[in-house]
Amino acid sequence: MNKGKGTAKMLFVVTSCNVKGETGIPTGFNLSEVTHPLEKLEEKGVVVDIASIKGGHAPLDGLEDFNDPANAKYWADTDFRNALENTLKLDEVNAADYDGIFFAGGHGTMWDFADSPAVLEIVPEFYESGKIVSAVCHGPAALVNVKLSDGSYLIAGKSVAAFTNGEEEEVQSTNVVPFLLEDVLIKHGADYKHSPNWNNNIAVHGRLITGQNPQSAASVGLAIAKALKINNDENTAPKPGLTADFVGSVSPSLSKYSVDTLTAEVWERPGLSKHDRCIVTVSSLIARNHTVGMPHYFAKALDNGVTPGELSEIITHLAFYSGWPNAISAVGVAKELFENNNILQAELPSTDPLRLNKDEALPGDENRLGFIQQNIAPISKGFAKYTNELLYGEVWLRSGLSSRSRSLATVCAMIAAGDIQFLGLYMARGVQHGITKEEMDEVLTQLAFYAGWPKIVSASLVVKEVYESAGK
Repeated sequence: MNKGKGTAKMLFVVTSCNVKGETGIPTGFNLSEVTHPLEKLEEKGVVVDIASIKGGHAPLDGLEDFNDPANAKYWADTDFRNALENTLKLDEVNAADYDGIFFAGGHGTMWDFADSPAVLEIVPEFYESGKIVSAVCHGPAALVNVKLSDGSYLIAGKSVAAFTNGEEEEVQSTNVVPFLLEDVLIKHGADYKHSPNWNNNIAVHGRLITGQNPQSAASVGLAIAKALKINNDENTAPKPGLTADFVGSVSPSLSKYSVDTLTAEVWERPGLSKHDRCIVTVSSLIARNHTVGMPHYFAKALDNGVTPGELSEIITHLAFYSGWPNAISAVGVAKELFENNNILQAELPSTDPLRLNKDEALPGDENRLGFIQQNIAPISKGFAKYTNELLYGEVWLRSGLSSRSRSLATVCAMIAAGDIQFLGLYMARGVQHGITKEEMDEVLTQLAFYAGWPKIVSASLVVKEVYESAGK
């Protein structure tokens, strides 16, 4: 194991619990969920200390694969073995000594992480001092009950990945564990990020980094290294931009308007978050296939809270509203951006994520179904089939993007493309998804600069009628 100062210092936490409740079944921590992220971090020069709830000997869960290269490497490391036999006691650790904390999994965590006073005290210390909080597999059991100083759950409103109900069922532990991680994370407000069982899947929400299962442990380690800002490739990544000089070399006046009005005024107007302004702008660019501006605005989106997963979902969604060629153009731009910023495949939405509640995602969908069956199916059964089964049966229900953001992206793409024939239907759904009249005021203002004034004049009449009909 690395010793000395290192490039950064992380605290790994493992369970002290060696039996599954009253079953008598042995358990402990999962070895690969320690060795895989440890290896990735030590490659970057990070120093790691290992703690447990009680300190001292840390029990293994009995599922070790010593043919695994990382497991074999560290099991032969005397310093590593000593660290497991003499773990630090968590309530005696000083958070100020570390740059982040990581909770490894293993079923034992389900009995001693969630309500541990030491966990409930130290995690907010790390998070509220701007440090990394991370976990993998059953490790997120440490996060389920953590509250910040304002009384809110740490995980509320944040993307989180953890062992799924399906995986728990597959290992025949549904009725053994004291609670199901997936259920409690969702109950306490997490935006739960799910992939098929045993797929590599992580969620990165700022300084909160979590992984679904043992297969995700190495990716969590890579994401921690990235968040520690010790990856040289990331530090030298080019920053795409539509600079004033670039625009001014052809049109000094356009450069002035871009800087003084669009950037300094429009982007700073209250009434719509920067996150939403980025969705508005990105959706407009994809709809119009404006690839020159994509590198700058895709990067701006990531800088303003749009996650790589959200950007990925927007591109996927707009393939159905702006066409596959436009979406593929966007993929080409996003791919380079993701590579330059070391975005991991495990951060992106699964091909089979959790599905949203259909009544909430598609309120009043029976009207659309009726229209399709009466007017479209007689002319094109294939189009009707894919509309009902794929677009509305799958895409609109994908959990990688909130229903509100999905409606916002759709409406903006339609307006930018001048497709207003059915804009009223989509606007009505957007209103039901929570897009307020005041927010739509700002959406139209933003779109005027990216789609052109004439399109906004036409769309405004439809938007006005929708809000009046809704009594807004």
